[in-house]
Amino acid sequence: MVGLIDSWRRLGLWILPRSLWSFGIALAAGATFACYMVAADSLFFRDAIPASIVELTAKTSAFQRIVLFTPFAIADDLIFRLGAMSAVSWVLVLIAGKRDWCFWAAILVTALIIYPLAHYSYLAGLEPSLASVMREIMLHGGAGILWGYLYWRFGLLAAICGHVGAHLVLEPLMSLLI
Repeated sequence: MVGLIDSWRRLGLWILPRSLWSFGIALAAGATFACYMVAADSLFFRDAIPASIVELTAKTSAFQRIVLFTPFAIADDLIFRLGAMSAVSWVLVLIAGKRDWCFWAAILVTALIIYPLAHYSYLAGLEPSLASVMREIMLHGGAGILWGYLYWRFGLLAAICGHVGAHLVLEPLMSLLI
């Protein structure tokens, strides 16, 4: 296990947080992003919120949704940050050397290409409109970019903390919105 963690560090990515401050930064980033998501849905994307989200929010409590989404958030970060983003970073660093643009490219490819391809069935079920496309890019794409950045700069556990922290704020606020 130690060898695996060391190989990630040599790549320029961290599994464990660099410091305890990483958790505070990640929680603050996640909470802020959750507020942004609810504000965007309230002000710009109200008509583009998927019916499945409206129904789930109406039928379940915020606590139930937090319990539901926490394992998915952790799995997403393991699959898309630790797996996909690390793999893309590794290839780019192998080709170009350890440069910041390699990590930014890996973050963007993972958030804006790999993640949507993996969630094609969800995306295919959305009402096709400019608003729904913009909502997915601005909210889910933006979240993927933030979680990728947290992983790169503060470690995988910080990214997971930020992602779960976002749901701790998002779900109660969604109850107020819907």
